[in-house]
Amino acid sequence: MKLNLGRYLYADYKSFKPYLVKDFNNRCGYCDSYDKFFGGLKNFQIDHFKPHSIFTFASLKHEYGNLVYSCQSCNRAKSNKWEDTDGFIDPCDEEYGNFILRDNNGKIKHNDTVQGEYIYSNLNLFLRRHELLWSIERLEEQREIINKLLDEEVYSDDSIETKLLKQFRQVQNEIIKYSNSLYIEIST
Repeated sequence: MKLNLGRYLYADYKSFKPYLVKDFNNRCGYCDSYDKFFGGLKNFQIDHFKPHSIFTFASLKHEYGNLVYSCQSCNRAKSNKWEDTDGFIDPCDEEYGNFILRDNNGKIKHNDTVQGEYIYSNLNLFLRRHELLWSIERLEEQREIINKLLDEEVYSDDSIETKLLKQFRQVQNEIIKYSNSLYIEIST
């Protein structure tokens, strides 16, 4: 749910970006990818949900309610496509989650309706990268949990379990080192 900025306008819609980042929790409004995987704020874009290139929507170019924080992939895929019937649903609309969802393995799916299929295929939500990025996030969350446990005094002994957890922490630290290198590479 976006901020209620009403019809407040900036001369340049890009001035809304800091508010969009916060409202979208640093995630693409369409595919839910974390902006960190694409170089952060610098590389994420602002999509005009109703394309301002279509005459009917030209007046919405600078309206906050028409803007979506978006990864480059979704923004390019959506571009200025628009269908009045069975087309895109604003990702801020509660209905969006009824059409586009994730399974337990992080794979994005649609609800087998014409509109769900339209959104899914036009945004390329079938790409495996969405599932892989979701999995990386889960691994990072698990790493944080393990690190907190290891930092507690409960695991200050030298049991086999503690040694294994400490070894796992080292492996995770190597993974995060390479992940961070990837994020830096992506953002330059």
